[in-house]
Amino acid sequence: MDQRLKNLDFAFNPRSIAFIGATESIRKWGFLILNNLLTGGYEGEVFPVNPNRDTILGLRAYASVRDIPGDIDLAVFTVPARQVLSSLEECVHKGVKAGLVITAGFKELGEEGARMETEMVRMARDAGMVLVGPNCQGICCPKNRLYPWMPILFHPAPGKIGYVAQSGNILNMLIGHAVNAGLGISKAVSSGNEADISTEEYYAYLAEDPDTEVIVSYIEGIPDGRRFLEYARSVTRSKPIVALKGGRTRSGISAARSHTGAMAVREKLFEAACRQAGITLTYSIEEAGVTAAAFVNRPLPRGKRVGIITGGGGLGVIACDFCTEIGLEVATLSGETLSKLEELLPDWWVPGNPVDLVAGLDFTILKPVIEILMKSGEVDAVMFLWIGAPRRKGEAEASQSERGMDISAVWNVMDQHFMGFYGELNTLMHELQVPLYIATSIEMQDTPGRDGCNPIVFRDVESACRAVSAMAGYRSYLDSRG
Repeated sequence: MDQRLKNLDFAFNPRSIAFIGATESIRKWGFLILNNLLTGGYEGEVFPVNPNRDTILGLRAYASVRDIPGDIDLAVFTVPARQVLSSLEECVHKGVKAGLVITAGFKELGEEGARMETEMVRMARDAGMVLVGPNCQGICCPKNRLYPWMPILFHPAPGKIGYVAQSGNILNMLIGHAVNAGLGISKAVSSGNEADISTEEYYAYLAEDPDTEVIVSYIEGIPDGRRFLEYARSVTRSKPIVALKGGRTRSGISAARSHTGAMAVREKLFEAACRQAGITLTYSIEEAGVTAAAFVNRPLPRGKRVGIITGGGGLGVIACDFCTEIGLEVATLSGETLSKLEELLPDWWVPGNPVDLVAGLDFTILKPVIEILMKSGEVDAVMFLWIGAPRRKGEAEASQSERGMDISAVWNVMDQHFMGFYGELNTLMHELQVPLYIATSIEMQDTPGRDGCNPIVFRDVESACRAVSAMAGYRSYLDSRG
């Protein structure tokens, strides 16, 4: 990693921040992002810069970056575009190593904005300063409680997924899927116009970040396809990249150009580049978010053979269809494996894969059944599909009906029983190095010790199948490279 990229450490691990354009006007980004930084619990020094104020949000304000005592690691810019260059010049003289340019109004608006953007990058590079943005929504590093970004009061926990997105709104939605899965994030960057640092360079930075296990990316344009391919191929040797491409159609390409000034590439060309570079390509925000989360704390499948366990026959039928359609193999189980399963299942069980628990509610057999499949050597991944009873808020409370019996509490007991297996299943998965994918509608938000301790749960069968396919595809890519 060259020194320019290494300076991103000053952006994600700053000891001090100059906030240029700080204000208490609650409708301005200079307030919203500063407030997110402060409420997020950042423990370093924060120096608001505003020549018209003595204090801002309880902090002493400074008329200029030059007036701030001591060294500054990161400068955040929220002033109008035409003021960025003069503020940047002050940062250069101060010796600031990294800048986060939230401000819009550069190349995405035309020739004059492009000229200012070019000059901004020239000044920064001449001084050895690295820039994130412009026209972006910020960055975060939860490990350091660093949240100079939008949306308002969004402070996700530390985790293992790193994010790079050319759209701040898409970034927030991608992170939302990880948060909903009970996972945290390592670092995230809304890269905006990428005037200085490109998507593939952020990949290279995250590849050497010990806190990042998987990278997820939203891309609108790639200025240098060959360079992108070379960087990505190098990164995927050690870490998976899950990508979502915007601008796949003529209208999308036009929108991308007006959004971040990105010169979008044609879909077929991009797909070919992804395959060559080992990138896992996805086609929706939800698919990208869920697929990235699937890589966390889960071994890669050795191949494409899937063992399916269901709490009802219909789920098995749907899973078989979808697995086959996306190129997975519904494994054929040997007579020896079926005999072992028969000892655990009722007399009316029909031997085969999927292994249908025939609507049984006894979860004590779940771990032994999964263990038999994992140890058989006949499957590369195991899916357990069980859709719990849908419940409305407050439904667990006693029913006021005079007829029948309220047994809603039984479902709560079953849910707790099911979640009690999480730790055991996670241990089994890692001991045998066969990944487990659980799809259920049970609400899991309150499950403790999630990120790094328990396998995430998928909300539907299709998402679980896509996750198996993505991880098996990545394993195949690694194997092909020796």
